[in-house]
Amino acid sequence: MESQDLKATYREIFKANLIRICHSNQAYIKDYKLQKKLKAQLDSTLRFHKLHSKRPINLLFYSPLTLEFDIRKLLRFYRKKRNVRIFLPKMGGESFKAVRYRLPLQKQSFGVYEPNDSALWAKMDCAIVPVLGVDKELRRIGFGKGMYDRFFGKNPKKIPKIIFVSRNFNFVPQTITESHDIRGDCYLTPHQTIYKRGFASFWIHHFS
Repeated sequence: MESQDLKATYREIFKANLIRICHSNQAYIKDYKLQKKLKAQLDSTLRFHKLHSKRPINLLFYSPLTLEFDIRKLLRFYRKKRNVRIFLPKMGGESFKAVRYRLPLQKQSFGVYEPNDSALWAKMDCAIVPVLGVDKELRRIGFGKGMYDRFFGKNPKKIPKIIFVSRNFNFVPQTITESHDIRGDCYLTPHQTIYKRGFASFWIHHFS
C-alpha cells in the first residue's frame, strides 16, 4: 500500500479513536493530564527564552475543535503572563496566518474561533499544534486539509520548537508521511511522550 493510502487509512483509525474518547466522556480527564505535561514544556521554553532574549516570547496556540485537546485554559493562563504574546491561526484560502490573540473571537470556517485580523507579524518561538497522530519520523498526521503544512512551508524562518498534542497516543511505527509534512520536536499525549533527537525519535511512557 502506498504511503498516501496508508496515511488516509491511519487518519480514519486515529480519528475514530478520538471520537470514542469524546463519546466515553474521557476527554476531561485526558485534557487535565495533558494540560499538566504541556504546561511543564511551556514553562521550560519560557525559562530558556528569558535567558537568551530580552524580547517577549511569541507562542502559537490554536482554537480547539471537538476532537482536539482543549488548550483554552492554558491559553488564558499564558495570556496573563508578562512578556508573553499569544497568537492564533486565522484561516485564509488554503493556509492561515498567525495573528495576535484578541477578544472577541469570531466563529469561522470548520467552526473554528478566530481573532480579528492584525497587521502585526512576528517570528514564532514555539508552536503548539494539534495532531491526529504521528509516524516514526515524528511527522504530523492531520485532518488532511494541509493548512499547517502550507503555513510552516511558507514561513520564512524556522520555528525553533514545535509541540504536537493529542488526547490519544496515535503512533505509526513506520514512515507514512512525506517531507512536506511538519516534523515536531515532541509529541505529548496524556500517558506517552515522544521526543526528537537528531534524526531519530524515542518515546517515554508516563504512568501518571
